[in-house]
Amino acid sequence: MKVLLVRNHDGGNINTRLPESLKKAQGVYPPLALAYIAGFLESNNVDVEILDTIALNLTKEETKKHIAKANPTIVGVTSMTPTCRGALEICELAKDVDKNILTVVGGVQMSVYPNEMISYSYVDVGVVGDGEHAMLDIVKKTEASKKVKGLVYGKRVENLDDLPFPARHLLPNDKYWCVITDHPFTTLMTSRGCPFRCGFCFPHDKVLRLRSAKNIVDEMEYIAKKYKFKEIMLYDDTFTVNRKHAVSVCKEILKRKLNVKWEAPTRVDRVDKKLLELMKKAGCIRLRYGIESGSPRILRDMNKLITLDQAAKAVKLTKEIGIENFTYFILGYARGNERTMQKTINFAKKIDPDWVMFTAATPLPKTKLYDDSVELGLIDKNYWKDFTLGKRSDRTPYLVKDADKWVSKAYKTLYLRPSFIWNKLRKVNSVYALKKNIQGALGILHFEMN
Repeated sequence: MKVLLVRNHDGGNINTRLPESLKKAQGVYPPLALAYIAGFLESNNVDVEILDTIALNLTKEETKKHIAKANPTIVGVTSMTPTCRGALEICELAKDVDKNILTVVGGVQMSVYPNEMISYSYVDVGVVGDGEHAMLDIVKKTEASKKVKGLVYGKRVENLDDLPFPARHLLPNDKYWCVITDHPFTTLMTSRGCPFRCGFCFPHDKVLRLRSAKNIVDEMEYIAKKYKFKEIMLYDDTFTVNRKHAVSVCKEILKRKLNVKWEAPTRVDRVDKKLLELMKKAGCIRLRYGIESGSPRILRDMNKLITLDQAAKAVKLTKEIGIENFTYFILGYARGNERTMQKTINFAKKIDPDWVMFTAATPLPKTKLYDDSVELGLIDKNYWKDFTLGKRSDRTPYLVKDADKWVSKAYKTLYLRPSFIWNKLRKVNSVYALKKNIQGALGILHFEMN
């Protein structure tokens, strides 16, 4: 019995919020979800392999050859809605190799459009929810020659400490890179679930599940020694959503005198001076803040539950403590206009972030933004259902006219300032860092939305 887990390209993803020219420059991150499933299967004596076609830059034919060489009994792939066509391609290729291969699709897409996904003849099983126990159950039933077909609902992992560490030894770790991190780097998850309900975000598990500080730092210590990663990117939705959790992780790092550099996503209303000082002391070098808009009205529409004053103070305090900040903004939100977009650019310029990402609003399925966009007549109510079924290939329309041009303007306004360029150049300390900065600059100069 062999299981092959695949992360495929997102060809056909015409709905990314990130400009195509910058998407190519931002980097390639490890497929952490697949690595978790692989680690869990291995701990249960299942022969498993991971194929990352993005990191290995494989063509369709090369991918097909890899599947044939692996000779799997089961092929599993994960998918979000905009990337579903890449996932479907893997299932089709697997059936081309051997029609008896059992194809399994998991990820957020299966929670959104499960029936549409399994309507494809080459998709045998759809996993809704956590994938670890579901995949093991599929393996056991297949080994027992029991037919598995249709939807499987994954058992929620209540105690995340029970999961083995992700199977990074099955990944091409030298192929992963990020434009703002040292190389090599990896990702690490300290929690699952998100209690917030931002209007533009895919549906998340509402229940926040936290790993223990000991379990988290055990993993940090292990991968730092085994793989010599220079930086760890925490991949939670909001690392500091539970302050006690964040404090316990930092104190555990300090107790062990573990010398690791790490960064984390958080919210501007979930940090304070004392916490930031502790995080800095424990090795935090960068925090990612989703501010999203410079318009109070748009922030209310987004259900962000933050104020511009909180955002400005958080960025200022983060700088003073000596931690880099990376801020995110969305332009062209439903009910937005040129004035709200200009306000966002002005606010971003005012707080002067170390790094900033601008994206054009995309109404993803099952979100408040999608419902609002349908109500306003900006998008067809069946757009994503039809997209999943392959009935349309047009991009979801920009919700505000010329949103793409405003994204281009925003990047050039922030990144092409002489002061910004000078600050980045004086921090360059290696040929690798210089190369990454050049890649990012070219992405902005040759700006292109997909």
